Amino acid sequence: MTGDSSSWKSVRFSGSSLEQTWCWKKSFLDMELLKTFLLGSTKADHSSSEKQFEELKQENYELKKEIVSLQKENAELKQEKDQLVELKQVHDQFLKKFSPGGFYNTCFREKMVLLGFSPLLIASLIVNFVSSRSLIKIVFMKSIVGVSVISNYMCCCEPRIDYAEVLKKLNVEGYVTNGVWQQICKAKTEVTLNPDTAGPGLAVNVDDSLVKFTGEREAEWPSVLGREVFTSGRHYWEVEVGEKGYWAVGVSTHPGEKIIPEKPEEGYWLVRLSARGRKYEAVGKSLVTHPPPSLQESQSSLTLTLQHKLYKVGMYLNYGKRELSFYNVYDADNRYAMHTFKYNFTEVVYPVFSPGCHDKAPLKITRFDSTSSPFRITI
Repeated sequence: MTGDSSSWKSVRFSGSSLEQTWCWKKSFLDMELLKTFLLGSTKADHSSSEKQFEELKQENYELKKEIVSLQKENAELKQEKDQLVELKQVHDQFLKKFSPGGFYNTCFREKMVLLGFSPLLIASLIVNFVSSRSLIKIVFMKSIVGVSVISNYMCCCEPRIDYAEVLKKLNVEGYVTNGVWQQICKAKTEVTLNPDTAGPGLAVNVDDSLVKFTGEREAEWPSVLGREVFTSGRHYWEVEVGEKGYWAVGVSTHPGEKIIPEKPEEGYWLVRLSARGRKYEAVGKSLVTHPPPSLQESQSSLTLTLQHKLYKVGMYLNYGKRELSFYNVYDADNRYAMHTFKYNFTEVVYPVFSPGCHDKAPLKITRFDSTSSPFRITI
C-alpha cells in the first residue's frame, strides 16, 4: 500500500507539473496573441488617425480659402458702401446749399437768371461747383445726382434719388430706370393674333396668343398680324421668344402680306434674330436713330449688340411722337433699350410676328392683368 501510495503521489505530481507547464505555455501563447492584437490595433488606429489628420488638414485649408474669399468680398462691399455713403453726403450737402431757402440757391440762381443765363447752363454751373469740392474719382457720379436733384427741384417736387438706379444707369448701357419704365407700362395693350392673316405653315392657338411654325418650309419669314391696329396713342406689348434661334417682331403697314420679305423696303419696322441665334438686327427705315440717316440710306438693317440674353421683347409704340422702341425685358427689375425707330407714321400700323421656319418653338404674346390704351381698333 505504501509503495502504491507513493507511486500514485509521484504520478500525481508528474501530472501536476505537466498541467502547470501546459498552463504556462498557454499563457505565453495568449500573451503573444494579445501582443500581436494590440500591435495590429495600434497600427490600425495610427493609420486611421493619420487619415483623419489629413482630412482635417484639407478641411482647414478649404476653410482658410473661404475666409480669404469672404474677406475679399467684405472689402468690396465696404468699398461700395463707402461710395454710397459719400454719394449721399454730396446729395445732402447739395440740398442744404441749394434748397429753396439756401444761400447759394437764393443768391446764385437769382443773379444768373437776371443776367439772362438759361436754366440748363445754370444747372451745369451748379453741378461743376459741387463737383469741384468732391473727390475726383466720383465726379461723374455726383454730377448725375446733381442734375437729378436740379431737375426735380425745378419741377417743384421733393428730390428723391434711387441710388441703386443711378449706379445701374452708370454701369449698364441702355438700362431703363424705374421712372421711365412705369410711364411705358401705363401704355400696356392687350394684343391678340389674327389667324386669318397667318402665313404658310403657321399655326395659331385657340386663345390667339401663340404662333409656331408647323408646316413645310416655303418662305424664310412667314408672318401673322395682330387683330389690334393702331392709328394714334401709346401702346406697349410683349412677346416671349424663349430659346428660339429665328424670329422677327415689330409693326407693319401691309395688311395683305403673309410673308415678311428678307429685305423689307418700306412699311416694316422690326427686330429679328437669325443665323441660329447669333445675329440680332433692327430692320426698317428710320428718320433719326443710330447710325445716322446718311448711313441708313444704303442699308435697311442694323446689327445689334446685346449685353444680356434675350428671352422677352417689349415693344413700345408712341404714335404721336413717331417712335417705335424695342426693349430686352430681362426680368421684373431689369430691362434694357435695344433700338428705337423714328418715323412719321401716317398709316394704320399692325403688330406683326414671325416665328421663322427653322424650328417648331412658339412665339407667345404676354397677357397683362388689364387692358390699357383706348386708342386702338380691333379687326
